[in-house]
Amino acid sequence: MRSDCGSVRQDSKWRCKRTLRRKPSFRPIEDGDVQYAWAAYKKGALAPMGEAFTHEMSAEQFKELFEAFVLSSHHGAWTLLAPTARGTIPIGIVLAAWAPNAPFMIVNGCCWFPWASKRNIIEASVAFFSGIRKEVPLVFYALPEHKRAYEVCAMHGVIRRVGTSLVASPGHLCAVFETRTAA
Repeated sequence: MRSDCGSVRQDSKWRCKRTLRRKPSFRPIEDGDVQYAWAAYKKGALAPMGEAFTHEMSAEQFKELFEAFVLSSHHGAWTLLAPTARGTIPIGIVLAAWAPNAPFMIVNGCCWFPWASKRNIIEASVAFFSGIRKEVPLVFYALPEHKRAYEVCAMHGVIRRVGTSLVASPGHLCAVFETRTAA
């Protein structure tokens, strides 16, 4: 007779096959993605990426600054796409750089556009981590307000939590995650 005390391990309800059914995807960032980044900037979504993205600027100034920002300090830049009512459109960007003297990349920034739903964010994150782990290992830090989304990705088996950092973001306890090796 099965115990009712809850000691029996429950199977996770999270399945990659089911989450990726709507075909979210990612690709290297392209010139056409700047218009979506501009729209997100106008709504204030790029402010976490740095002080420069909090000032008022024209579309041309933004394009120059954004391109310089991506090209100057990042070795990897990807656009995350997800199906929406308006078709499959960019819903976020991920920027990463090679760690010094290490065989992995550190995610420097991840920005979700304001029109991305929570479902889009989870689906695109799982698709990204599932695909990128076959190319390059990633390590990244999650602020407390974003930690739950990454825990859900970990439940899918594409990333794992490896610790907590006190210095990654001063004043915050950041959860440290890494992509799992592809099987």
